[in-house]
Amino acid sequence: MNRDTYRRFVYIETCLYWGAGITAKKLGETFEIARQNAQASISAYRELHPSNMHYNPSLKRHEASTTFEPHYISDKPELYLNYLRGNYLTSRFWKDEDWSELSIHDVDTLFRPHLHTDITRTVVSAIQKQQVLHLYYHAKRQTHYLTIAPNQLVYASRRYHIRAYHYEANKFIDLVLSRILEASVSEEDDWVSSAEDNEWNTYVDLHFKPNSDLPEQLRNTLLVDFHLEQNIYTITVRKALQAYVLREMERLDWQHKIPLWFPVQNHSPSE
Repeated sequence: MNRDTYRRFVYIETCLYWGAGITAKKLGETFEIARQNAQASISAYRELHPSNMHYNPSLKRHEASTTFEPHYISDKPELYLNYLRGNYLTSRFWKDEDWSELSIHDVDTLFRPHLHTDITRTVVSAIQKQQVLHLYYHAKRQTHYLTIAPNQLVYASRRYHIRAYHYEANKFIDLVLSRILEASVSEEDDWVSSAEDNEWNTYVDLHFKPNSDLPEQLRNTLLVDFHLEQNIYTITVRKALQAYVLREMERLDWQHKIPLWFPVQNHSPSE
């Protein structure tokens, strides 16, 4: 299956499962193809998956059948909503196919720190080219020069971070991208891979439970929100990123001024 056909099948399933249905006109307009080509794509999909859709003559569209099973998309709601959010963010960067009739309003984008274009380009390029960088960095305690081998981009706490090897400290560290004041490529040192970053390559399970000091209704709301078993919320995360999870989970509730969650030590699933 070529890429164009695959993308059309993905779109057809998205409209069938998460939307109101699909028409040749809609498919043609989205991919800028002739109506007959769009109809051929729908027919090809139906031939491969005949039990997935039926034609509604009154509305003149193809709709999902009661026996629909996805073959090219996920049926998980959180992934679909993530897709909507990602599509919104993509549309702010370049013009792409609009695959959804639903709009999503991303408030998080209102709180992003300022990023320097030249510095960001240098850092992103260095990750891809495996280059070493000299930085002038504004840390909380002091502004200083350092040499790093950047390996990973991380988005956490509404900010972009860089996971990098710090040559002077001889260890892997996290840096906030917006706090890099200067960045230049160094030819003096060999690039160090994240394959040597034990904390990045190790996963840990973090367990939390609703704060017992919260009102009962709020505790129950947290249990419903996250569909928790045994009243425990378990998050599997890279060890290098666990501080971001702890920061988020232990933040104070804006109304009650106490943490929503407490960490649970030594929890086992059988408890």
